[in-house]
Amino acid sequence: MRYFNKNATAFRFAMPDTKITVSGICALFFAGCAYTLHAVFGAISFAQRLAGLFQAISITLLVLALLAVLSAVAAHFTMPDRVKIKYMVRKGLYCFSYGNPLRLKDGERLPEIKCCDKGSGVFELTIKAVSCTVEDIQNISSSISSSLNRKGFNRYAVVQTNTDIAFNDVTFRIEDVTVDRSLTFDDVNEMKPKECTKLIVQKDTSIDLTTSGSILTAGKTRSGKTTGIISLLLQALLWGRDDFESEITIIDPKQAELSRLPYVVTLDENGEATEILAAMKRFAETIVKRQKILNDLSEQSGDAVKWWNAGMHVSFLFIDEYVACRTMFPKKPGKDKPEYCLAAFDGLLRRIVTMGASAGCYAIISIAEASVDDSGGGLPAMLRSAMTTKILFKPTLNEGRLIWDSDKLKDFNTERVYNAGDAWFSSTDGVHDNVSYVHFPQMKFKVYAELGRLLKAYYDKE
Repeated sequence: MRYFNKNATAFRFAMPDTKITVSGICALFFAGCAYTLHAVFGAISFAQRLAGLFQAISITLLVLALLAVLSAVAAHFTMPDRVKIKYMVRKGLYCFSYGNPLRLKDGERLPEIKCCDKGSGVFELTIKAVSCTVEDIQNISSSISSSLNRKGFNRYAVVQTNTDIAFNDVTFRIEDVTVDRSLTFDDVNEMKPKECTKLIVQKDTSIDLTTSGSILTAGKTRSGKTTGIISLLLQALLWGRDDFESEITIIDPKQAELSRLPYVVTLDENGEATEILAAMKRFAETIVKRQKILNDLSEQSGDAVKWWNAGMHVSFLFIDEYVACRTMFPKKPGKDKPEYCLAAFDGLLRRIVTMGASAGCYAIISIAEASVDDSGGGLPAMLRSAMTTKILFKPTLNEGRLIWDSDKLKDFNTERVYNAGDAWFSSTDGVHDNVSYVHFPQMKFKVYAELGRLLKAYYDKE
């Protein structure tokens, strides 16, 4: 069926195995009728030929019914899941009794549907914009999820919607939302990534530092935010320090657990943040040095040399609780400390976020709550847009809308209960540009002890 017909029955869009089964039942019914006629005419002496004919028909139909049943069973067990999903979605979208979510009219051509199996329980369903607009297709993610009601697929739902750049079609990412893709590590050494440029988040998700920028993380207390960030820092530390002054600088303005670890920067004994500002200044200076090395190498080779090709390891500046850190600085500098002020802090952070990526230097900014307030309650809009990897722990839709466009969150189930370590995630790497659900690694070891040990090994290298 290629054209929409509101009088078409649901059977027209049924699975092939269902249609074959119904055909077999019909053949069995007519075989019974033919056998009855054979028995009736067999009792009449002058109708023996008709009796033989109906006997042959009944046997033929019985064989066909048996073949149909066997074919239906074979089709049911051999049909790929991508084909089953395609048929279920066709029925949900094109059968008028299911609501007609695309608002198609009689005689209009049905949009073509394709479904690809991407592995690991992930499917991509593409619908071409025929007889309807891309905007119409973008709004049917809930209808697609509802159509996946067959046994074995009722755990699947649309988790992402991607529109073709030419507005020819829309692709829906469909996943089993009950699958746990998180990673569990019993030993910190298991966490070392294969490449220093890719930090592992979960089984199918990583942060590619060759294509992304600094990292913005948000999440309330006990959301798993700090532990999630530590899992990224541990991966960078396991690669060790390079020969180009790489840095893993951790700033804890609250003087909490992190401040007890070696090489972690916190407030001075008098409660001021002069050492924090000095640490940020040193980090910013390494960006200049590393960039100069890359520029010299580029001149020698005649082509641009990227930091990972030069043998550099990633550098991180992690500011735990950005808002608390920012409040430590006076708005105006004192006469004895002309550089100690809020403007100096903001300027250094701005320079690191906007200029550091090309030298492999990134900021990780942690805020307790997503906010649009630039005056101290949240991250300035310019920095928020410059930080191209964004993570919201234990997310809510209201907070998510302060970090991402509302359109990117329309496929998320707002009724889902999130636990510590659960997050919404996006990164500009060409793969995770759209927001997706992730769970950060579960670490079954003494996290802070291992972080302290690796920090000591990192800086005591020489």
